[in-house]
Amino acid sequence: MRVERSRLDGGAHLFRRRIDEKTKLLQSVPLFGELSRRQIAQIEQLVTEITTPAGQRLATAGDYGKELVIIVEGHATVIVGRKRTVRLGPGDFWGEMSLVDGGPRSATVEAASDMRLLVVEGREFSRLLQRAPLIAIKIMRVMSQRLRDVEASVSA
Repeated sequence: MRVERSRLDGGAHLFRRRIDEKTKLLQSVPLFGELSRRQIAQIEQLVTEITTPAGQRLATAGDYGKELVIIVEGHATVIVGRKRTVRLGPGDFWGEMSLVDGGPRSATVEAASDMRLLVVEGREFSRLLQRAPLIAIKIMRVMSQRLRDVEASVSA
């Protein structure tokens, strides 16, 4: 009986640590940078954790995306057009534009290593934004700033 209790306590501790890890990761994602702890907790409830092997295609340019993906562990390669590639790592994310506007993916993403990912499904995310418009406003501010930053780097 004592051994089982010890195992349960250890399991509960590991579960709590995993939740804390998700919270910290979501707080570190620039898209959610303006959100309060309470607002982050609302998003955290929508998050599913998945793993994927190296070489797996995670998104294809032109396909319609329905989720936001955040890297917990591992690296991904983003291919834009035919030549330009970008490497993403822990804390980086993709799919935010398709998540908001439902449009096609602008790039292809492939797992460069085994990966652990957090996925926010679009339909549930949209429902949250309808219930909590302040979250939507804060996220739109961040997305707008990111777009301005990209435009400034292209025109420089």
